[in-house]
Amino acid sequence: MKQTHEINDAIQSAFRLIQQKREQSALELLQPFTHVQHPDLQYLTGICHKALNNWSSAITALQQANNLAPRVEVQSHLAKCYWQLGDFKQAKDLYLAILEVEPQHIEVFKNLALLHLEQNHFESAASWSSKGHTKDSSGQFTKLLGDIEKAQGHLDKAIELYLSVPKHSPIAYRAVHNLGVCYKLQAKFDQAIQCFHLVHRQSPEQYEPLYNLGDCFFAKGQFEQAQEAYQLALKRAPYNTTIHQSLNELYWQNGQQQRFAKSLLSALETANNKLPLIECLAELYWNTGQYEACKQCILQSNYADSSAVMLTLQGRLAATKSDFDIAFEYLDKANKIVAEQDRMCEQAKFAIQLGKFDNASALLEKVLHTNPNSQLALAWLSVVYQATDEKKHRELCNPEFILTTELQTPDGYTNREEFISELESCLLTLHQGKQAPSEQTLVNGSQVSGGLLNRDIEIITKTKVQLLHDIEQSLKQLNATSEHPFLAHLNTQRQITGSWSVKLTEQGFHVSHIHPAGWISVVLYINTPEDDTENGVIEFGRPPLAPPYDFQPFRTVKPKRGQIVIFPSYFWHGTQPFTATENSYRMTLPLDIGIVKNESEARAQ
Repeated sequence: MKQTHEINDAIQSAFRLIQQKREQSALELLQPFTHVQHPDLQYLTGICHKALNNWSSAITALQQANNLAPRVEVQSHLAKCYWQLGDFKQAKDLYLAILEVEPQHIEVFKNLALLHLEQNHFESAASWSSKGHTKDSSGQFTKLLGDIEKAQGHLDKAIELYLSVPKHSPIAYRAVHNLGVCYKLQAKFDQAIQCFHLVHRQSPEQYEPLYNLGDCFFAKGQFEQAQEAYQLALKRAPYNTTIHQSLNELYWQNGQQQRFAKSLLSALETANNKLPLIECLAELYWNTGQYEACKQCILQSNYADSSAVMLTLQGRLAATKSDFDIAFEYLDKANKIVAEQDRMCEQAKFAIQLGKFDNASALLEKVLHTNPNSQLALAWLSVVYQATDEKKHRELCNPEFILTTELQTPDGYTNREEFISELESCLLTLHQGKQAPSEQTLVNGSQVSGGLLNRDIEIITKTKVQLLHDIEQSLKQLNATSEHPFLAHLNTQRQITGSWSVKLTEQGFHVSHIHPAGWISVVLYINTPEDDTENGVIEFGRPPLAPPYDFQPFRTVKPKRGQIVIFPSYFWHGTQPFTATENSYRMTLPLDIGIVKNESEARAQ
């Protein structure tokens, strides 16, 4: 009887502590009795472990509680734990079991929709959301349907749904926030800023609207406002690496090197979980070419051998010294910790550099088996073929896939030059950065990003319409072939996946690169050198490899003002340095066009 009394007291005290969000104290109180087969005790133990992100321990306790006394509440928590561990099937089965007992359980409809959304199962997510929508008037399912459309890139549909969420709804501010995200993705920054300001006033403790405000101001070239917004966001989420990355990217592009990395170094002084911050710091050093700082950050981190990110960076550092065998081993260790497609492609690069073409092919084929449209894997596979099989290389990288045309004169303009001049003047006002983004391929220049062709500027809109028309006309020169990774998608639905502008100055150039987010990539030339030299020439087929490899380009194009160059996104391409005359520059407007994936393709990836 005494033990029963002690157990009941422990349960009641633990429950009060849980209500006060003191789960660790509650768990310590319950710990002496965890062997006892009491459903409430096991349930509260599971709740504490769940709140502390101890998913496996939470599952053990909650499963015991459910075996002793099955309850919907216990099963719901148990499903969430399996979800967090990535066991989506087990989570789904538990939610479906709840619906057998309570067929109209609104929260389960929502969770099933979110579970499918996380896996990019959009049709299933929409189906569960629609079931909840018919039984709930709070607006939460309208917002969720908007989230599903947003995740698929259907931004106009998402906006329509977010705008229809009742203003009195308790989740209205979340709908407004996501509405702002859609406007940001459409490069409608002024409308996005209004949304994020509204959300910030309603929920000043939240960091997300401040972070998104920073992004919008950054894209508009309003660096002081962006810096202030990012810093306010960090006060609310001081260990959020995404905010740190954006703030330090701003410092880098704005030439504020004296402030670079200081936010991360400050956060590391108080953080309990230092690994994400140290990984972020090391990657920032690498991306900005500060290799010695990157090396020291890794060596002083205590994570040099246990973090996949740190192992990857050590491999890259070894490659800068042409120690490709060491680089390969580091990447191999990293992929054994966490196998990532891009990292496997990078490991294949080092295998190529070592002449281990079979190893490289095996890695790349593994990526392509999972993701047949991986432009990075196709790019490195083309290099394997370039070194070993001329016929296969030509089949994959036929120079005839590179198309050139001229921008046609849009309606309302006398000639193309009149239009290009107006576009050039607009773009010059948008180039506010003092140096190139840290992770980009350009040297000596600036870049305007943020979905350039989505910006609500009349001349930009006209450019987008004319460009898409001219691209479609050019693609008619090619014939679809079902088994070819490029030609197979000529008749597939597609969409713009990125657009930006680049301005190169004296000795500016692009190192050889590909475009992972595209299917085809396009460059409109706004201003180019007017001479007969190799000044600014674009070269195709020269991958970024160290000696002894120096493949000659299989096609070069000397661009001219108003010209459009179209090519598969997996084609390696770079430019010869641009030698500027006084006050001259080389300006382009590139874009990527990707294929629209159906649900089965999204599930495979």
